[in-house]
Amino acid sequence: MLSCQNVSIERGNRPILDSVNFTANTGELIVLLGENGAGKSTLLSAICNDISYTGQITIDNQPLQSFDELTLATKRAVLLQNNQVNFSFSATELIAMGRYPYHESIHEQKQVVNQLITQLTLEKLAVRDVTALSGGEFQRVQFARCLAQLDAHKANTKGKLMLLDEPTSALDMHHQHLTLSKAKSFAQQGNIVIAVLHDLNLTSLYADRVLLLNNGQLCHDGTPQEVLQSSVLQPIYKTHMQITTHPTYQIPMIFSEPQLGVTHA
Repeated sequence: MLSCQNVSIERGNRPILDSVNFTANTGELIVLLGENGAGKSTLLSAICNDISYTGQITIDNQPLQSFDELTLATKRAVLLQNNQVNFSFSATELIAMGRYPYHESIHEQKQVVNQLITQLTLEKLAVRDVTALSGGEFQRVQFARCLAQLDAHKANTKGKLMLLDEPTSALDMHHQHLTLSKAKSFAQQGNIVIAVLHDLNLTSLYADRVLLLNNGQLCHDGTPQEVLQSSVLQPIYKTHMQITTHPTYQIPMIFSEPQLGVTHA
């Protein structure tokens, strides 16, 4: 369980997060939504303990700061927006870096990495230099590294926390669904996944719960059906939209509308 209690952050006397409160339970894939600058990535940085904050963040009822780095590395993995690598590692080597908290043989490590490479269809990238990968390819490899770090190859892995900051922003449709399907399955095993997304329809398809931030405040917390409503979204996104029900699943699908003055044939 992850708990954020009255988490606030200021930069230059300007509030970035203002008394954010929520509890994430195992089994949930939670999506953070909000316009640019709403505080989504800042909240993830706080949960990573990468930024100073007031309030309290606990994992399994223990303050975040009480964990030593090695223990925390086995409990929490992070995929950041700008997670750059400046050295010429292969994709396989980068994924293997996720195994550093574990005491295992090279053979055992190789088995884990190869299993994830197969599951995420990364075979064509395995020996590629990560500095030469496209943005989407690099995202896919980093996601595999997160899974390796959290023992996601084991069906009995539970109680882990995965933080994903825009994990699908550079991916094509197939790999968007592959990534979020894997994240969803990992959550359903008894783990927690918190992801920042901008795609409202992907959010509707995969989120168990949506946290909508606006100007640093958590303004809505609920299921996709509760949060993804035009009366909730239009004032925040300042965009006209129509919302209907998915033809197969009983979830909302959002259709945005062009700005005034744009015509279509």
